Amino acid sequence: MLDFVRNRLKGPVAIAILVLIAVPLAITFGRMDAGTGSTGVAAQVNGEAIAMRDFDRVYQDQLALEQQAATGSLPPGFTADLKRRVLDQLVLNRSVIQFVRDLDFRASDDKVAEAIRGQAAFQVGGEFSKTAYEAALASRGITPTFYEEDQRSFLSLAQLQEGLLDGAFLTPAEYRRYLQLELERRTAAFVVLDAAAIAANLPVSDADIQQYYEANAEQFRSEESVSLEYVEVSLADMAQGYSPDEAALREAYESAEPGRFRTAEERRARHILLAVTPGRDEAATTKLAGELAGKLAAGADFAALAREYSSDTGSAARGGDLGFAGRGFYVPEFEEALFALSPGQLSAPVKTQFGIHLIRLDEIKAGSERSLDQVRAEIADELRRNKAQDEFLALAERLDDLALESPGSLEPVGEATGLPVRRIDVFTRAGGGPLPASPALIDAVFDQAALTGEENTRLIEFEDGRALVARVAEHRLPAPRPLEQVRGQVIERLRAERGAAAARERGEAIIKQVEQGTDLAAAAAGLPLAGPVELGRGTAGAPPELLTAIFRAPRPTSGPVVRGVELPSGYAVFRLDSVRPGDPDQVPREIRDQRKQLLSRQTGLTEVETLASVVKSAAKVSVSPDLFRETDEL
Repeated sequence: MLDFVRNRLKGPVAIAILVLIAVPLAITFGRMDAGTGSTGVAAQVNGEAIAMRDFDRVYQDQLALEQQAATGSLPPGFTADLKRRVLDQLVLNRSVIQFVRDLDFRASDDKVAEAIRGQAAFQVGGEFSKTAYEAALASRGITPTFYEEDQRSFLSLAQLQEGLLDGAFLTPAEYRRYLQLELERRTAAFVVLDAAAIAANLPVSDADIQQYYEANAEQFRSEESVSLEYVEVSLADMAQGYSPDEAALREAYESAEPGRFRTAEERRARHILLAVTPGRDEAATTKLAGELAGKLAAGADFAALAREYSSDTGSAARGGDLGFAGRGFYVPEFEEALFALSPGQLSAPVKTQFGIHLIRLDEIKAGSERSLDQVRAEIADELRRNKAQDEFLALAERLDDLALESPGSLEPVGEATGLPVRRIDVFTRAGGGPLPASPALIDAVFDQAALTGEENTRLIEFEDGRALVARVAEHRLPAPRPLEQVRGQVIERLRAERGAAAARERGEAIIKQVEQGTDLAAAAAGLPLAGPVELGRGTAGAPPELLTAIFRAPRPTSGPVVRGVELPSGYAVFRLDSVRPGDPDQVPREIRDQRKQLLSRQTGLTEVETLASVVKSAAKVSVSPDLFRETDEL
């Protein structure tokens, strides 16, 4: 029966190598590039290798996300830190997978098959389709065995995680105490001192500016940068004006992959598989098949009998339903019987290597064909894209060769290809100009051989269909920027620091006065006083840092509690007058139960995170000595 299921899962497929994201430790899956790229090993975890190409792929994806999210240049040392974080993620991923495997968590073939059949990408009209399955997977070029084992790993990890989540719980006393704290109300008055408003009135002299600049010169250094020349080829510029002739269109149409323009007939069947077992020999199995065939002929419910008797547990749960499939999908004996049936007709018992089947044809989906006229525009676009791709690859390869033949200059490259030599005046380790902030480009440009101007870079390809070779025309090391260039920044930082210090000093003076008996309003004269007001943990309007400090302050005993807290915008002083515990009984039971379930699951997630951390700490990890060498030299 398992071989029968596996036989149905044929065809190339692509799927991911597991990537375990540590914060907040949700186990997710993303595709690693199985194609060409960096070779070698980035690290080994308990003797198992993490390929360098996998490390590079994750690093470049993460860097692209960080660069998209950044509002400015990435800070110095960011890429080195990111590379270490990526390696840490991959080591965590690999060690947890090994742990799950060693515990012998394993999904059955039936579960794997059921998971694949249930994936929306392989369904048409809500039903699993072999045609859709093969079309979606063939484009990726990974073997069915790899896909099947990857799904097995996913399901095995899910078993462990769900087991920890389902086992997490809170006692009634713990949950009641949680609600009392969560619903607690605190009455407080507070005053906020705005550092920017205070700083606006603080005098800043030229001597102050000069002194601050000299004391903090490292903060005002220029970034390392280069002036960059490059020659670029773009896929969008290729095959301009090309229109394939009729002969090319017809040849492409007639040589198209089967199923692209012509779809074969598909049949939806149900079956009951009766496998020969140690407790039931072939004669007994044949007899049972005859009895069930008689019941079906008398009007018995096929789905009910399939659920009760079928040895194919995957389809039995669906009443024997196998979905739509065409010729070549089943073993020959099964296929011959199925395609001899009319809709609604039941087959005689059919013997295959898996046992004896009773088959019913439920529905026929006729094949279809689109004529050349119907797909002419589609084929023309494809031929145009293919020609553009061929031209792009040929020209890109020529760029690469010419750049190597003409070290130290791109003028011969531009003359030989007819492409212009472009220039970017300022290009940093965070990128710059019209080019993508590609790690491959940045690494190539800031390679020592390129920085000296003695070599052109190798060919750098981008995902948006561009490729280039480049050379460094000028290299500028970080250097102090003149005071005239950064005077505004110096004044801004000086005032911000002085404003924060003045706000803190005024706040501490207010606290001291209140502790000596002065009323908060009087001590904070001239400043807006809020409250007294009753606050909850989620009250809007108060700075979050202030709200956190109010709820962390000790309960008042002999009198109000007065504290101060630094804010991003300055400083705040608060007076805590009273605390009222929350009343769990005021929360409807339905909501209490929902929140308890959510809190228990959060507790389980913490347990998953802790387990993964322990497993990673126990792993024996060796890192390639070259992995961070270039990073450390930057």
